[in-house]
Amino acid sequence: MSDSPTLNQVLDAFVPAGTGLTGTAPESWAQGRTLYGGMTAALAWAATVRTLPDLPPLRSAQIAFVGPASGSLQIVPTLIRRGRSAAFVRTSVTGEAGAAAECLFSCGAPRDSRVAHRSPNAPSVPRPADCGPLFPGGPGPSFARNFEMLLAAGNRPFSGGEPSFTCWTRYTRPQGVEPLTAVLALADALPPAAMVSFPEFGIISSMTWTIEVDALPADADAWFLQQATAEDTGDGYSRQAMTLWDDSGRRLFAARQTVTIFV
Repeated sequence: MSDSPTLNQVLDAFVPAGTGLTGTAPESWAQGRTLYGGMTAALAWAATVRTLPDLPPLRSAQIAFVGPASGSLQIVPTLIRRGRSAAFVRTSVTGEAGAAAECLFSCGAPRDSRVAHRSPNAPSVPRPADCGPLFPGGPGPSFARNFEMLLAAGNRPFSGGEPSFTCWTRYTRPQGVEPLTAVLALADALPPAAMVSFPEFGIISSMTWTIEVDALPADADAWFLQQATAEDTGDGYSRQAMTLWDDSGRRLFAARQTVTIFV
């Protein structure tokens, strides 16, 4: 999508305003009338580290998408507390229609510990060259055109069967930002797994997203393996588990998400 600004270009257009930053939500990164959740989260984190540059590494994030992130955006980070190793930041995103997102970022410096274990590596799936597109007809919402999405295992949207899929995902071109901001945007690029069970197209909207950060990639523009599984869907909501691995099979994120569905 050559006319779409990169993440770096979007962030460069945000300028200081009061205790935060202000800028415009780019339509080429939108889903309907709002930025998709991953882009909102990435902008919130990027504004946070730009405003508070000496934070320890991010360990977890809790994000509530409370309204549309569209038009002129104001992003205001507030340091809640900082101790010797941990820091907690609340970052509010406001759009032209009012409150758009509330984010809690929990950061922690590395500490010596005698306890360590690692999560299992990624599942064995075909390599990207051997996988077909997740959406054979091409991506739907505007933001999806910034990504390549290939189905490695599981079921395609609208196909029926178990509501779970595993996909290779990467940006269509380099984004020019630090790895965490890039991966936050990419980790929410896939549609909800419940869409496998949709009998027809319907509106979807992320409600909450909780992310646990294990590690960061060396190359944010490489292929990443993502898995999403709808664990419980009913009453117009779906709760799903999400995992992101790098190209070597190392887990980067474990996440949970509540999605509203209108089908």
